[in-house]
Amino acid sequence: MAQTIPLVHALDDARLSPAAEAAPAGALAVDGGARYHHPHYLLAEQVDDRCVRFLFREFTGRESEPSTPLEMYCDPAVTSEQCTRIAQQYTAARVLWSKRRLRVQAAPLLATARLRWTAWQLAHEHMQSLFAAFSTVADTQWRAHLMRLLDAHRVARQMAGDWDDIAEQLAAVVAEQHAAVDDWSDEVDLTVVAAEHGIDTTGWLIEPVGVYRDTPYYRHDTPLVARLVKEIDEQRARLADVAHLAKDHDTGRQLLTDHG
Repeated sequence: MAQTIPLVHALDDARLSPAAEAAPAGALAVDGGARYHHPHYLLAEQVDDRCVRFLFREFTGRESEPSTPLEMYCDPAVTSEQCTRIAQQYTAARVLWSKRRLRVQAAPLLATARLRWTAWQLAHEHMQSLFAAFSTVADTQWRAHLMRLLDAHRVARQMAGDWDDIAEQLAAVVAEQHAAVDDWSDEVDLTVVAAEHGIDTTGWLIEPVGVYRDTPYYRHDTPLVARLVKEIDEQRARLADVAHLAKDHDTGRQLLTDHG
């Protein structure tokens, strides 16, 4: 299957977008720079005085990133206008390639993410229900119930960490696609790709990839883990207050210790 993409002439103001039209009816003549064309390139059509539509064989997303051959600029057989046209061709090819590559890379990650988000939700809901149940737990069962909550905290933190791991991988492939294109209108939205696979991403916490990475001078919790740690700290502080008021100082001290 062939893929088409229109490209406005001016390289400093290129605007790329998927083309819905079929293959162009009339192609531009093959020029002296033909040997520098991208391997997937088929032909180009002059749409109007500003826009050229390029036609390519379908990308798999597994090819190398289309990169303008710099040697053509030193080739006396290639005119300046031809160089400009070929550079535009590679820009268009890079857009199509990046979109396909994102879809190929994201598919298995999204399948894993759906499972991990469900696991996180179940662990988090269990943790919340155990905390809420303290208001009805008998005094004789309070410490046993506290142990169950602490176990739920550990499980929820593990699930949050697992989620942040897959979320970082998704954020990375999205960042790579966005970096490959010159115009925001060619950036692919991950929710669109997920919907193509029947996956609802409502509620998913995925931050820009840089948020997940430590700096040489600063280490920090990843986004969902950080949100969970704040909630756990609030639960522990609340229970410590209750223990203190009930004169159960040993339990209060335990709750306020670092939970790692």
